[in-house]
Amino acid sequence: MRKILTILGALCAILFWTGAGETSDPVLSVTEIPAEIAASCADSAAGEAMTCHQSDFSRQWVAKTDRGHLFLVTDESCLGNGCRVWLVEKSAGSVVMLLTFNKIFRLHNGSGKYPVVESYTELAASQGVYSRYEWNGLTYTRTSSRPVYLVDGWECGTLKECRFAASEALKQQQVDRAVKIWENTHGISWI
Repeated sequence: MRKILTILGALCAILFWTGAGETSDPVLSVTEIPAEIAASCADSAAGEAMTCHQSDFSRQWVAKTDRGHLFLVTDESCLGNGCRVWLVEKSAGSVVMLLTFNKIFRLHNGSGKYPVVESYTELAASQGVYSRYEWNGLTYTRTSSRPVYLVDGWECGTLKECRFAASEALKQQQVDRAVKIWENTHGISWI
């Protein structure tokens, strides 16, 4: 009798934890990937710094929502700066793409069940931008965008932060460093 009660208790716990008709290990199969994602490599712009071979999509579960489950989809065969990541939501009978962003990103817990997405996009060898996307109840919207500058592979920050870094370099008599910062941020090759 004790074994039967234990088994029934475990089954009730599993049903309560996952919900009716769901598994405890949500999966997004390759055949469920939305068509616009599957075709993305073929549609990429010519001249963009990426290489496409046969797509190799990885799917990673992110969170459970009221409507279903969130997954990150990445094309592991994509190389270069133009590679994208897709956040999709799988619900009963459909898979919907919610957001696409660059492959350099972080997810943070938001106020709800949808994570905050922060991504980095390289604009040039000396410039990039951090974008923040938040769920507004219906869709993801960009809530902030912060341009940053890079000097010799080092991120000095926003224009104001780089100006401060150049001033500090001058105070420490690192004139070459200050000049490089000014060249990358303002196009000025002298101080």
